Amino acid sequence: MRKTVWLVSTFAIRIAIAVPALAHPTTSFDSCAAYRGHGGYCGDSASYTYGDRVFLRASVVPAPADLHAWVVFLRPGADDWRRGVSVEISEHGRMRWSFQSARSDADQAEPWRFRFRIGGHGASDVATVFILFGE
Repeated sequence: MRKTVWLVSTFAIRIAIAVPALAHPTTSFDSCAAYRGHGGYCGDSASYTYGDRVFLRASVVPAPADLHAWVVFLRPGADDWRRGVSVEISEHGRMRWSFQSARSDADQAEPWRFRFRIGGHGASDVATVFILFGE
């Protein structure tokens, strides 16, 4: 009986390790910062004044079967990426997220950096966002 349990658990562990490797390869995974929620220009970097709504978008090809991606960020002056919110991935591989910036987010010298991350598919390129005091 112990041998059967050991074989089954070993098989389950091997499958759990192999599943991410079975995910289809990503051919492109891009993110950008936009000045409006829908349409309009979306580039690798953008500048906002604190109090503005910051809009981030991403697209991945091919669209994964995963339903969610994580927005990860690097605060100004920080060394470690942190996991933020979970966002939905559309059937066409598009993601979006926005937040209302606050005075505490502003830094005149260094930007925020954002990426979208999907398990088994990697992370998007980096979108750089300056949140300025504007005073």
